[in-house]
Amino acid sequence: MRVLVTGAGDFLGRRLLEALREGLPPGSHILGIDRHAQPHLDGVRLLDVDPFDAGRLAEAVAGFAPTLVFHLAALASVKESSETPAYAWRADLLGTLNLAEAVARTRATLVFLSSTVVYGEAFRDRPRPDETVTPRPDTISGRTKTACEYILRDVLANAGVKHLVLRPSNYIGPGQSETFVAASFAGQIARIERGLAPPCLEVGDLSAGRDFFDVSDFAAACLRVVERVGDLRDGSTFNVGSGTVTPISEILEALRGMTQARFTAREAPERVRTFVRSEGCDPAAFMAATGWTAAIPLAHSLSALLAEARARLD
Repeated sequence: MRVLVTGAGDFLGRRLLEALREGLPPGSHILGIDRHAQPHLDGVRLLDVDPFDAGRLAEAVAGFAPTLVFHLAALASVKESSETPAYAWRADLLGTLNLAEAVARTRATLVFLSSTVVYGEAFRDRPRPDETVTPRPDTISGRTKTACEYILRDVLANAGVKHLVLRPSNYIGPGQSETFVAASFAGQIARIERGLAPPCLEVGDLSAGRDFFDVSDFAAACLRVVERVGDLRDGSTFNVGSGTVTPISEILEALRGMTQARFTAREAPERVRTFVRSEGCDPAAFMAATGWTAAIPLAHSLSALLAEARARLD
């Protein structure tokens, strides 16, 4: 098996490369590509390829001749996409189109990492939508992900190349940027513990809820796709998550219970977003198709986040 991963330097990308290295059959080959050079990883070939350079990307794909492609390269943060809309559209759509055209010349299967943010306004009616719910994106991130799903459907179907779409909810773990809520809380608490910040945590809307699950569980979900790819129907779309919506307030209190530091919480206007609400997903279809389930307790994921935030200050 020959597996190519785009976005190799991203939070998920490195975890997936490590999981593939450990979980693929002997004799398999792995290529990770990213627009920036990445640190060495035993058993994995790494290339710096700008996804905007269609020629260079096509050359890398053709030279490796993958049997399976995981397309992770994108702006992962809803906040970052909202702050840089032109770049978000260019990065997500042009990079995806260039990759789709390159993969269309191969016999590979492409697995696209979308997101449950595509459901958008639909969350107001169904906080845990399944895949039958029509996406109604209300953020730039949601709209670009939805558009990419259509790009792949059109380009790859016309070429007779199989593709699958995964819509994960909020995966968390060590190494995640503090633009994400759980990592932000952990980082702030670590700095408060060291006296590097006043004992006041800046928060957004604590009443909102999300489906949080561990990034290692998502890497395991991708491995299940590798194992079952031949059984999954072309064009299939799957939600991936724990199936449980956890209020942000519970994330804060769980982390509070892991520290001796005393602090208050202050709602910061720049952290409050008008579209925030309870957002989860129903992952039953993916679980039935692959046998996967989220296995790592949320408390374990939060403890690992806090430990990593503390270690960064050593």
